[in-house]
Amino acid sequence: MAVALTKIVDEKPAVSDMLTNEQEVKCPRCGQTYRLGHSDGEWHRVQDWLKLADTAIRKEHDARHEAVTIPLTWKGIKRR
Repeated sequence: MAVALTKIVDEKPAVSDMLTNEQEVKCPRCGQTYRLGHSDGEWHRVQDWLKLADTAIRKEHDARHEAVTIPLTWKGIKRR
């Protein structure tokens, strides 16, 4: 599983990685932008990773978005 959530600073990711696919995700409270990068092997889980990223970004808002990268942990998504 190769997925990274990296803060965007001056319109560029704060840390570069080799992940070729990306999605832009914003903090709903302040608009801070993050790059969700993922490998080709994660294409089928992108929607699940986006849900995890949204939750992680909201939690990171309370820490004032100080972290350059936010760790995401795959625990599986419970479907209803």
